[in-house]
Amino acid sequence: MKKEKETTTKKEKDTGPDRTVLGAERSLAILSAFVDVSGPLGLTELEQHTGLFKSVIHRYMMSFIKEGYVVQRADSSYQLGPRAYQLGKAFEASFNYADFIVPALDKLVRETGESTAFYIRQQNQRLCMYAAESPESVKATVKAGSLFAIDQTSSAQVLRFFSVPGNAARSGGRYVCVSVGINNPLSSSMSVPVFGAGNALVGAMTIFGLSLRFDPVASESLRDKLLALAQELSIQLGATPQAYRNPLPEVFDEAAAQTALMQDAVHDA
Repeated sequence: MKKEKETTTKKEKDTGPDRTVLGAERSLAILSAFVDVSGPLGLTELEQHTGLFKSVIHRYMMSFIKEGYVVQRADSSYQLGPRAYQLGKAFEASFNYADFIVPALDKLVRETGESTAFYIRQQNQRLCMYAAESPESVKATVKAGSLFAIDQTSSAQVLRFFSVPGNAARSGGRYVCVSVGINNPLSSSMSVPVFGAGNALVGAMTIFGLSLRFDPVASESLRDKLLALAQELSIQLGATPQAYRNPLPEVFDEAAAQTALMQDAVHDA
Protein backbone atom coordinates (compact mmCIF):
# COMPACT_ATOMS: atom_id res chain seq x y z
CA MET A 1 0.00 0.00 0.00
CA LYS A 2 2.90 2.34 0.79
CA LYS A 3 4.41 1.78 -2.65
CA GLU A 4 1.07 2.52 -4.33
CA LYS A 5 0.78 5.75 -2.36
CA GLU A 6 4.26 6.85 -3.46
CA THR A 7 3.41 6.09 -7.12
CA THR A 8 0.24 8.13 -6.93
CA THR A 9 2.09 11.04 -5.40
CA LYS A 10 4.76 10.93 -8.09
CA LYS A 11 2.11 10.85 -10.82
CA GLU A 12 0.41 13.89 -9.35
CA LYS A 13 3.76 15.66 -9.22
CA ASP A 14 4.58 14.80 -12.85
CA THR A 15 1.23 15.80 -14.32
CA GLY A 16 0.76 18.82 -12.07
CA PRO A 17 -2.67 19.46 -10.54
CA ASP A 18 -4.91 22.10 -12.07
CA ARG A 19 -4.63 24.97 -9.60
CA THR A 20 -6.71 27.45 -11.57
CA VAL A 21 -9.72 29.00 -9.84
CA LEU A 22 -12.93 29.00 -11.89
CA GLY A 23 -14.32 32.08 -10.18
CA ALA A 24 -11.16 34.06 -10.92
CA GLU A 25 -11.20 32.98 -14.56
CA ARG A 26 -14.83 34.05 -14.92
CA SER A 27 -14.10 37.40 -13.29
CA LEU A 28 -11.21 38.06 -15.64
CA ALA A 29 -13.25 36.97 -18.67
CA ILE A 30 -16.00 39.45 -17.79
CA LEU A 31 -13.64 42.35 -17.13
CA SER A 32 -11.59 41.54 -20.25
CA ALA A 33 -14.71 41.96 -22.37
CA PHE A 34 -14.54 45.71 -21.69
CA VAL A 35 -10.99 45.84 -23.08
CA ASP A 36 -12.19 44.88 -26.57
CA VAL A 37 -14.89 47.56 -26.84
CA SER A 38 -14.92 51.33 -26.55
CA GLY A 39 -18.25 51.77 -24.79
CA PRO A 40 -20.56 50.25 -22.16
CA LEU A 41 -21.88 46.71 -22.39
CA GLY A 42 -25.21 45.16 -21.48
CA LEU A 43 -25.76 41.68 -20.09
CA THR A 44 -26.62 40.29 -23.53
CA GLU A 45 -23.36 41.62 -25.03
CA LEU A 46 -21.35 40.34 -22.09
CA GLU A 47 -22.96 36.94 -22.52
CA GLN A 48 -21.84 36.93 -26.16
CA HIS A 49 -18.30 37.99 -25.24
CA THR A 50 -17.79 35.55 -22.38
CA GLY A 51 -20.01 32.56 -23.07
CA LEU A 52 -21.40 32.84 -19.54
CA PHE A 53 -25.11 33.00 -18.72
CA LYS A 54 -26.54 36.44 -17.98
CA SER A 55 -27.65 35.29 -14.52
CA VAL A 56 -24.04 34.32 -13.72
CA ILE A 57 -22.66 37.59 -15.08
CA HIS A 58 -25.18 39.58 -13.05
CA ARG A 59 -23.98 37.98 -9.79
CA TYR A 60 -20.38 38.86 -10.60
CA MET A 61 -21.38 42.39 -11.53
CA MET A 62 -22.82 42.94 -8.07
CA SER A 63 -19.37 42.30 -6.58
CA PHE A 64 -17.58 44.40 -9.22
CA ILE A 65 -19.91 47.34 -8.53
CA LYS A 66 -19.41 47.00 -4.79
CA GLU A 67 -15.62 47.15 -5.20
CA GLY A 68 -15.69 49.97 -7.77
CA TYR A 69 -14.38 47.99 -10.74
CA VAL A 70 -17.65 48.40 -12.65
CA VAL A 71 -20.34 51.10 -12.71
CA GLN A 72 -23.96 50.49 -13.74
CA ARG A 73 -25.43 53.21 -15.94
CA ALA A 74 -28.98 54.57 -15.95
CA ASP A 75 -29.86 52.35 -18.95
CA SER A 76 -28.72 49.26 -16.96
CA SER A 77 -25.60 48.78 -19.08
CA TYR A 78 -22.17 48.52 -17.46
CA GLN A 79 -18.83 50.27 -17.87
CA LEU A 80 -15.48 50.05 -16.11
CA GLY A 81 -15.34 51.96 -12.84
CA PRO A 82 -12.77 54.15 -11.07
CA ARG A 83 -11.01 51.21 -9.41
CA ALA A 84 -10.28 49.71 -12.84
CA TYR A 85 -8.83 53.06 -13.90
CA GLN A 86 -6.60 53.13 -10.82
CA LEU A 87 -5.43 49.62 -11.60
CA GLY A 88 -4.55 50.70 -15.13
CA LYS A 89 -2.58 53.70 -13.88
CA ALA A 90 -0.69 51.48 -11.44
CA PHE A 91 0.22 49.24 -14.38
CA GLU A 92 1.46 52.21 -16.39
CA ALA A 93 3.58 53.44 -13.50
CA SER A 94 5.30 50.08 -13.01
CA PHE A 95 5.49 48.88 -16.63
CA ASN A 96 8.89 48.94 -18.33
CA TYR A 97 9.09 47.93 -22.00
CA ALA A 98 12.73 46.94 -21.60
CA ASP A 99 11.76 44.18 -19.17
CA PHE A 100 10.05 42.36 -22.04
CA ILE A 101 11.71 43.56 -25.25
CA VAL A 102 15.36 43.10 -24.24
CA PRO A 103 14.92 39.42 -23.22
CA ALA A 104 13.13 38.80 -26.53
CA LEU A 105 16.05 40.30 -28.47
CA ASP A 106 18.55 38.27 -26.46
CA LYS A 107 16.57 35.12 -27.17
CA LEU A 108 16.65 35.84 -30.91
CA VAL A 109 20.43 36.30 -30.78
CA ARG A 110 20.86 32.95 -29.02
CA GLU A 111 18.60 31.12 -31.47
CA THR A 112 19.78 32.76 -34.71
CA GLY A 113 23.35 33.87 -34.04
CA GLU A 114 22.60 37.24 -35.64
CA SER A 115 22.21 40.75 -34.22
CA THR A 116 18.79 42.07 -33.25
CA ALA A 117 17.23 45.48 -32.63
CA PHE A 118 13.93 47.12 -31.72
CA TYR A 119 12.89 50.32 -33.50
CA ILE A 120 10.14 52.82 -32.80
CA ARG A 121 8.89 55.65 -35.00
CA GLN A 122 9.83 59.23 -34.16
CA GLN A 123 7.90 61.33 -36.70
CA ASN A 124 9.87 60.87 -39.95
CA GLN A 125 12.68 58.91 -38.35
CA ARG A 126 13.16 55.56 -36.70
CA LEU A 127 14.88 55.26 -33.36
CA CYS A 128 16.73 52.14 -32.23
CA MET A 129 15.45 51.72 -28.69
CA TYR A 130 17.21 48.46 -27.85
CA ALA A 131 19.82 46.28 -29.54
CA ALA A 132 21.65 42.99 -28.93
CA GLU A 133 24.81 41.99 -30.79
CA SER A 134 25.64 38.72 -32.50
CA PRO A 135 28.38 36.65 -30.82
CA GLU A 136 30.11 36.23 -34.21
CA SER A 137 33.46 37.96 -34.66
CA VAL A 138 32.32 39.44 -37.97
CA LYS A 139 28.84 40.90 -37.62
CA ALA A 140 26.46 43.76 -38.36
CA THR A 141 25.74 46.04 -35.41
CA VAL A 142 23.67 49.07 -34.43
CA LYS A 143 23.80 51.16 -31.25
CA ALA A 144 20.73 51.79 -29.13
CA GLY A 145 19.78 55.45 -29.41
CA SER A 146 20.72 55.73 -33.09
CA LEU A 147 18.34 57.64 -35.37
CA PHE A 148 17.77 56.68 -39.00
CA ALA A 149 15.52 57.76 -41.85
CA ILE A 150 12.24 56.04 -42.67
CA ASP A 151 13.67 54.43 -45.79
CA GLN A 152 13.25 51.03 -47.46
CA THR A 153 14.88 48.93 -44.76
CA SER A 154 12.68 46.24 -43.27
CA SER A 155 12.18 48.07 -39.96
CA ALA A 156 11.18 51.27 -41.79
CA GLN A 157 8.66 49.32 -43.88
CA VAL A 158 7.06 48.00 -40.69
CA LEU A 159 6.93 51.41 -39.02
CA ARG A 160 5.54 53.13 -42.12
CA PHE A 161 2.79 50.65 -42.95
CA PHE A 162 1.69 49.15 -39.64
CA SER A 163 1.65 52.47 -37.75
CA VAL A 164 -1.49 53.37 -39.72
CA PRO A 165 -4.59 52.20 -37.79
CA GLY A 166 -6.34 49.35 -39.58
CA ASN A 167 -3.41 48.45 -41.85
CA ALA A 168 -2.58 45.31 -39.88
CA ALA A 169 -5.87 43.83 -41.08
CA ARG A 170 -4.98 44.78 -44.67
CA SER A 171 -1.68 42.90 -44.84
CA GLY A 172 -3.20 39.63 -46.01
CA GLY A 173 -1.70 37.79 -43.05
CA ARG A 174 1.81 38.81 -44.07
CA TYR A 175 3.75 40.68 -41.42
CA VAL A 176 7.43 39.94 -42.13
CA CYS A 177 9.24 42.68 -44.05
CA VAL A 178 12.69 42.06 -45.55
CA SER A 179 15.44 44.19 -47.06
CA VAL A 180 18.80 43.47 -48.65
CA GLY A 181 21.67 45.91 -49.05
CA ILE A 182 19.70 49.13 -48.48
CA ASN A 183 22.14 51.14 -46.36
CA ASN A 184 24.94 48.60 -46.37
CA PRO A 185 25.47 46.45 -49.48
CA LEU A 186 26.78 43.62 -47.30
CA SER A 187 23.88 43.34 -44.85
CA SER A 188 20.28 42.10 -44.85
CA SER A 189 17.41 42.30 -42.38
CA MET A 190 13.92 41.10 -41.58
CA SER A 191 11.43 42.85 -39.31
CA VAL A 192 7.96 42.30 -37.88
CA PRO A 193 5.51 44.62 -36.12
CA VAL A 194 5.04 44.35 -32.38
CA PHE A 195 1.72 45.59 -31.02
CA GLY A 196 0.64 46.75 -27.57
CA ALA A 197 -2.42 48.10 -25.78
CA GLY A 198 -5.36 48.62 -28.12
CA ASN A 199 -3.47 46.57 -30.73
CA ALA A 200 -1.59 49.73 -31.69
CA LEU A 201 1.90 49.43 -33.12
CA VAL A 202 4.68 49.67 -30.54
CA GLY A 203 7.63 49.12 -32.85
CA ALA A 204 9.54 46.85 -35.20
CA MET A 205 11.55 43.86 -34.01
CA THR A 206 14.46 43.20 -36.36
CA ILE A 207 17.05 40.54 -37.10
CA PHE A 208 19.96 41.70 -39.25
CA GLY A 209 23.29 40.30 -40.36
CA LEU A 210 25.79 39.82 -43.15
CA SER A 211 24.14 38.74 -46.39
CA LEU A 212 26.78 36.05 -46.92
CA ARG A 213 25.26 33.95 -44.12
CA PHE A 214 21.87 35.60 -43.52
CA ASP A 215 19.22 35.44 -46.25
CA PRO A 216 15.83 36.71 -44.99
CA VAL A 217 14.09 35.93 -48.28
CA ALA A 218 15.09 32.26 -48.37
CA SER A 219 14.77 31.44 -44.66
CA GLU A 220 11.09 30.70 -44.03
CA SER A 221 11.89 28.94 -40.74
CA LEU A 222 13.63 32.07 -39.45
CA ARG A 223 10.72 34.29 -40.53
CA ASP A 224 8.37 31.92 -38.75
CA LYS A 225 10.50 32.07 -35.58
CA LEU A 226 10.59 35.88 -35.63
CA LEU A 227 6.84 36.14 -36.21
CA ALA A 228 6.04 33.71 -33.40
CA LEU A 229 8.21 35.60 -30.93
CA ALA A 230 6.65 38.92 -31.99
CA GLN A 231 3.20 37.51 -31.23
CA GLU A 232 4.33 36.39 -27.78
CA LEU A 233 5.90 39.78 -27.08
CA SER A 234 2.79 41.63 -28.28
CA ILE A 235 0.63 39.73 -25.78
CA GLN A 236 3.08 40.68 -23.02
CA LEU A 237 2.85 44.32 -24.06
CA GLY A 238 -0.95 44.37 -23.88
CA ALA A 239 -2.13 43.37 -27.36
CA THR A 240 -4.79 40.76 -28.01
CA PRO A 241 -4.28 37.69 -30.25
CA GLN A 242 -6.49 39.43 -32.82
CA ALA A 243 -3.70 41.94 -33.50
CA TYR A 244 -2.40 39.45 -36.07
CA ARG A 245 -4.93 38.24 -38.63
CA ASN A 246 -4.09 34.70 -39.83
CA PRO A 247 -0.30 35.34 -39.64
CA LEU A 248 1.89 33.67 -42.25
CA PRO A 249 5.71 33.54 -42.48
CA GLU A 250 5.53 34.84 -46.05
CA VAL A 251 7.30 38.05 -47.05
CA PHE A 252 5.16 41.19 -46.90
CA ASP A 253 5.30 43.34 -50.04
CA GLU A 254 4.81 46.88 -48.76
CA ALA A 255 4.84 48.50 -52.19
CA ALA A 256 2.08 46.22 -53.45
CA ALA A 257 0.05 46.79 -50.28
CA GLN A 258 0.36 50.57 -50.56
CA THR A 259 -0.70 50.43 -54.21
CA ALA A 260 -3.75 48.35 -53.30
CA LEU A 261 -4.71 50.86 -50.62
CA MET A 262 -4.48 53.73 -53.09
CA GLN A 263 -6.61 51.87 -55.63
CA ASP A 264 -9.23 51.16 -52.95
CA ALA A 265 -9.25 54.83 -51.99
CA VAL A 266 -9.78 55.89 -55.61
CA HIS A 267 -12.54 53.31 -56.05
CA ASP A 268 -14.32 54.48 -52.89
CA ALA A 269 -14.09 58.09 -54.04
